[in-house]
Parts: sequence; C-alpha cells; structure tokens
Amino acid sequence: MTDNVEVDNPYKHSQLAQQSELAADFRQAEIQFKAAVRAADSLPLAEYKLHFQSNLAQEHVIKHAAENFDSDQKVPSLESVESAYHELIALPFLTRIQLAGFYARHEAIPEAKDACDDAFRIGLDPLVRGNRSIYAMFQRSGDLQRHLADILGPDCVEKVFNATFDKLDVNKDGFVDADELKRAQLDISIGADAQQVIRYLLHNYLDVEKASNDEFGMEISGITKADVHNYESNSASRWKRMKKKP
Repeated sequence: MTDNVEVDNPYKHSQLAQQSELAADFRQAEIQFKAAVRAADSLPLAEYKLHFQSNLAQEHVIKHAAENFDSDQKVPSLESVESAYHELIALPFLTRIQLAGFYARHEAIPEAKDACDDAFRIGLDPLVRGNRSIYAMFQRSGDLQRHLADILGPDCVEKVFNATFDKLDVNKDGFVDADELKRAQLDISIGADAQQVIRYLLHNYLDVEKASNDEFGMEISGITKADVHNYESNSASRWKRMKKKP
C-alpha cells in the first residue's frame, strides 16, 4: 500500500498548527491547518478503502498477533485498526472542520463558515458513518455550521425582514421585539429564509436594536426597519478576518 510513495502527513501539519496556535503564532497556525487540509486531500484514499474492505488489514493484525502470541509486544486490536482506517478516510472532512474551529476561535467567522461549508460539501464517506465517534463529530460539526449561519445571517437579511415585517410585528407598534421573534419561530406559515433571518436577529438582538437612534431614551422597544438597515450596512466590517491568505 503506497510503500514506495511519499505521502504528506496531515497529522504532522495538524500538530504543528496546534503548537503554533498555543504559541500565539496564528499566521503559522493558519498555514499549517490549511496544509493539513491539502495533505488530507492528497491521500490515496481509494487505495486505503480498497485495502480496508479487502480485509488485508484485519488479516495482517491476526497474523501479527499469532506471531507474537508469547511475547510482551503490544499488538493492535482489530477495533483500533478499523478506527484508524475510518479516521484516515474521514480526514478530508475532519481537517476542514479543524480549520473552521480555528477560525471560529479567533472570531474570523466568515472564514469559519466557508471552511465548515466546504467540509460538508466533501461530506463523510459512507464507509465511516458507522463509526460512532466520527459520526458524533459529524453531528457536532452540523451544529457548528448552523451556529455560524445564525451569527452571519443570510445575504438578504434586510429584504426578507422588510417583507416579513407586518407578520412579525404582531402588536403593530412599529417594532419587532424579542418575544415577537420567538413567537414567529413557531409559526409554520413563515418560510425557511425568514426563519433564518429570525434566528440571526435573535442572536444579534441587542446590537441590532441599538443600530439606529429611533426611540426616545433607551433603545428597548424592539427592532425597526431602520435598525436592520443600519446594522446590515456595517456587516462587511463587523467581522475580523485574517490579514493574509497563505
């Protein structure tokens, strides 16, 4: 199995990335996390899957165990070999989620969302979906993707909010408060795009509410169309981005 081919090691880059991040060298950490993604994409995954599915790996473990039956040498179990193959096959997905997590930790939310979306475009190979730990990571990654989407919101926030405003403003006072937004989440007549905008506004509620000076005294009555307009006008500059792309 690729005995004579030098394969770049994603684990090496991932370890270097984590060390750089701990040392607060975030530029180098980003470079290494991205190198881990490229290395994972370059792995001969088709060959790994063929090797695993042909039971050659399992036969090797059994043979190795028999040869070392009377020795103190530690022999890997079939379960550990299977888990190692599953992780190798899942690395294109897992390394992208690692990169997304790095960006999210440092508030580079747009880059985090892009990396997360890229991971889900790659997806998990059906061969590894039965691995509980990897599938649990897949599900947590879905939570991360949804959370990032709620933070960033869709591209059409103002348009959708304005179109849905009359339905959201239940008491017709010209404001949409947090209770009205929460109530709207249970309204099945409100479509998916509007529901995404609602989650986005709830996540950023206090900042959106004070985005325009449209109340007497404290800004506590709720969100107006002017609030959303002003908040979205500054959206491009709101999020931190890495200074350079490796």
